[in-house]
Amino acid sequence: MVSTLMKEALAYFGGDAGFRRLFSLFKAKYESYGRVGGSIKLTTFSDSEIESIAQFYGTDLHKVKQKNSVTLLSFQKKLQETKFEGVTLHALLEAYFGEELLSKKEAKDQKLKQQENLLHYLEVTFPSLQFWFTHTKERSANTHWIYRLLEQPSFKSTVATLARAIERLPHDYERLPMFSQRVTGNPHSFDLSTELGKLWIYILHVKREGGHTSPPNDTESVNELLQEYKLLRDDITNYVTVANILAETKHQIHPMWQAAADTSSVMNVPLRELLAIKNAYPKNTNSKDVWIVENSGVYSSLLDAVPEAPLLCTHGQFKLAALKLMDILVEYGCILHYGGDFDPEGVAIAARLRERYPGKVVLWRMDRESYLDSKPSVKLTGERLLKLKGIVDCGLVEVIEEMELQKMAGYQEGLLEVMVGGLLDRLT
Repeated sequence: MVSTLMKEALAYFGGDAGFRRLFSLFKAKYESYGRVGGSIKLTTFSDSEIESIAQFYGTDLHKVKQKNSVTLLSFQKKLQETKFEGVTLHALLEAYFGEELLSKKEAKDQKLKQQENLLHYLEVTFPSLQFWFTHTKERSANTHWIYRLLEQPSFKSTVATLARAIERLPHDYERLPMFSQRVTGNPHSFDLSTELGKLWIYILHVKREGGHTSPPNDTESVNELLQEYKLLRDDITNYVTVANILAETKHQIHPMWQAAADTSSVMNVPLRELLAIKNAYPKNTNSKDVWIVENSGVYSSLLDAVPEAPLLCTHGQFKLAALKLMDILVEYGCILHYGGDFDPEGVAIAARLRERYPGKVVLWRMDRESYLDSKPSVKLTGERLLKLKGIVDCGLVEVIEEMELQKMAGYQEGLLEVMVGGLLDRLT
């Protein structure tokens, strides 16, 4: 309760622009020092603002301007010499601003305590998310944005939604919009463009890996994470192109794959269809070699020349459908022969594939000699050239060094004839 004396002090200082500026600077100084101390420069104060201060000190404008500063201790001392004796500067500032006056350290400690209390409350209230709260309390670099969200009034309701989502994860594959509708009543709640969607990916990442690495941020890594929890973002337009590959369901060889293999026909297989596949292998069961390219033009040209070749086309960066099929092939025991372009993107794809399937990937015409044979002619500069330095793969060292020396990109189209010859040698 504000005392009568304090009310009088607020009435005296409250409506004056000079004191409003001075008290704001006093407050900042107290928060910095953690005590009443320091001084305030009056250089930027107007004469009318300084006049109010001079009147309080019982002196004239000229003397205050000459001194050009006011100390907090002198102001507090002067308060005790006025009718406001008994009112401290600390108490006056708290009443003036209507808030508790804390040092920066005190404010930080108080904030930390509030965060700890809130996390404890959430942990007790939503036990299904305990793994996430345990990680959050570690305060790693990946949790900084979570602490910013803690300050939002809506955070508790957001956590309640996330807890429901974790508790209702599907047992069989479910499309993300359908899951979102089931959990929240809104099919777009978990869209990745929303804060809730980003939190959902982050929580699944922590659940899977403990959160000690950065969450996925590229489309296919996000899709792969969701798929591990039976959630699908896109199972129709996410596809891989196959030829001369047989696939088995739980019960039989899939008739669609059988018919395509029998006629050496090309199929674009969406992720939806791959979810039911248990095994996949070349139609020539005496071989477990599968060849992979990412360029559709090269792929079609290879099939023109070698129509019986067991070939996959990924159409650029690997989509989840391609990764899913390759997972199945490798699990069956197949060897993947990958050939890509001699540019930073193509070499990076090869390195990622070898990292994902150690010992199961053979580089197909991606050596130094093949690079030179491709007649590299597209100049590599700036950031694209720097990308090569970030690729660590002992099987690609020589070609990367040559690319850095030549500063040129080469492309598979220049190797088509020798690639065809290699396939014919292996398959005939």
